[in-house]
Amino acid sequence: MIKNTALSHHDDMKLDSLSHEVATEERAIKNSWARCKDVGLIPTGKPIDAVTSDIDLSIIQEKNQRIRQFVLPELQLLYNQIAGTNFMVAYADTSGVVLDAYLDEEFKRSDAGKAVIPGSIWTEDNRGTNALGLALYSGKPQIVAGGDHYFKKLGNLSCFAAPIYGQNDEILGVIDATSDAASRQQHTLALVKLASKNVENRLFIEQFSESLILVFHARHEYLSTTSAALLAVDDHGFIDGANVNAKIMLNGLNLYNKQHFRDIFSVPFSAVINRLNSDEIIRIQDAMGSVVFMSMKANTAKKIVNLSAKSTLIKSIENTQEVKNTNNKDKKLSKPNYIADDPILKRHLLSAENALNHGLPVFIEGNRGTGKRSTILELNKRFLEHKTCLEIDCSQLTSENYESILFGASGKIGYFENEVQSHPIGKLAQASGRIISFENIDLLPQIVQNAITEVIEFHQEMDIKNVFIPINGFLFSSKISMQDLQSNPNLSDAFLECLIGAQVQLPLLEDRSDFGKIVIEILRQISPKHGLSKAAMDALKSRAWPGNIGQLKKVMRVLVANSEGLVIRNATIQTDQNLSGSELTPCNTCSQSSVRKESCVLVKKTWLESGKNVSLVARRLGLSRTTVYKHIKDM
Repeated sequence: MIKNTALSHHDDMKLDSLSHEVATEERAIKNSWARCKDVGLIPTGKPIDAVTSDIDLSIIQEKNQRIRQFVLPELQLLYNQIAGTNFMVAYADTSGVVLDAYLDEEFKRSDAGKAVIPGSIWTEDNRGTNALGLALYSGKPQIVAGGDHYFKKLGNLSCFAAPIYGQNDEILGVIDATSDAASRQQHTLALVKLASKNVENRLFIEQFSESLILVFHARHEYLSTTSAALLAVDDHGFIDGANVNAKIMLNGLNLYNKQHFRDIFSVPFSAVINRLNSDEIIRIQDAMGSVVFMSMKANTAKKIVNLSAKSTLIKSIENTQEVKNTNNKDKKLSKPNYIADDPILKRHLLSAENALNHGLPVFIEGNRGTGKRSTILELNKRFLEHKTCLEIDCSQLTSENYESILFGASGKIGYFENEVQSHPIGKLAQASGRIISFENIDLLPQIVQNAITEVIEFHQEMDIKNVFIPINGFLFSSKISMQDLQSNPNLSDAFLECLIGAQVQLPLLEDRSDFGKIVIEILRQISPKHGLSKAAMDALKSRAWPGNIGQLKKVMRVLVANSEGLVIRNATIQTDQNLSGSELTPCNTCSQSSVRKESCVLVKKTWLESGKNVSLVARRLGLSRTTVYKHIKDM
């Protein structure tokens, strides 16, 4: 009975909290309506179409350029996260002037879309009760959905907005997302708040770029999230600045006057900085007795290792870097270049970079040969150029071997033993400070999914010495689309939820606008001396590529080998022996199209090679079982 009473009391507290939140939102809307009425706005009337001039807009955009460089990537990421139909995202300055906006085609055609343009002013005085204007007025995240809008003309919209705060607790602008009234409100607002927090943190790091950035939180698993507190300190341990979260967590301590690290925490600065610079996560107390976990921001690490030998260290690092750069110059020509001039792929890669910077996973999907592995390596290079990506092929993980592969010879139990043993190190321990890539995730047994889910959630693992090993990012890839993965009964909901972040959809080779550049780059890798005639390039563009970039590489090797000179001409193209094919013929439906014809033959060939296993064909080619059946129905 005591247990039930306790639970009941807990539930009552949750309900009371929720009721308070709802009441607060209702009161904010009611007060906004009252302000709109006071300035003479009529609910059945038309919002005031206030728009600043192009000249003034340019001046305002230039004035806000510093913050916009951080806002624009967040808007693009937000746009991709809530992508659907009839929606937009926007950034407005402190005067309610929209400076940047991304709208989908349906929203552009709507009345609201025609009104939300760069230069439009969305204060309450002009547009009535709306999320952007209300967030500016209140300084808090806001939802204004459907009938909450003062003007009935805006009643078909749901708006979500969150302010962006600066170091001195001043509002720097607002991020807004608007969609139709049926939108998932709380989910969208959470994403908008996340975007504003990311901007705040990036502004903070940029403002204190010459300082060491210390990250701390009461729970170590939150150190890589936007919930973490950021503290900027100089080389001597004096506090330069603190973000909003730090001010909240260190409530009661005066951070506005110049203070030393030792005034706030109970550990000498020199001892802490040496440990943090070794990629450790330490556990310390603040002056009020609260325990926090602390790490150092990766981009500021290695500035100080030993305060007494700083100059020697820096010189050593510089000399090492010089050697590295020299070696890289010698090797540069032999390395393949990643071609990504296709605008769709560019957008996806930008979203992926932003996701990694914010501690979110990235899911890469694409058909056979579209370049999933090269994309993984490219993202790793962009995010952590100085460290290699640790790749794990999930097809090699079974219920019997996964513990030894991931956690070491003794398995996961051995990971938590106090006594150091001579175990072969597991893959996860090898991923310290690196990005880890899981390929072919659709083949994971459920027990392995559970183990990986734990690692993803905490963004780190613990070795046999009970030391936290930070993992900087997670990449996942599959031939199966995210939609198909979500309908796969073998994949747990918890595992799929951990994949939520950015999504990179690799286009088919024949759909890429940078096809010619890919051909030239592959030819450079195979034989830099060879050239390609225009007729030959046109011939390559006109054929189907069911095997995508992988097939193109095979074709180019054949063409180089069979070329009579150093220029591959159109006649030489005829030596290509249809590397995907055989004597098989396409089905009647596909025989009328050159593109579909070759794809159909590839499906049939793969079906025969796989022992007529439809599921295996679908998995290998990234197709649905229904599609495979359509192609083999005449076999």
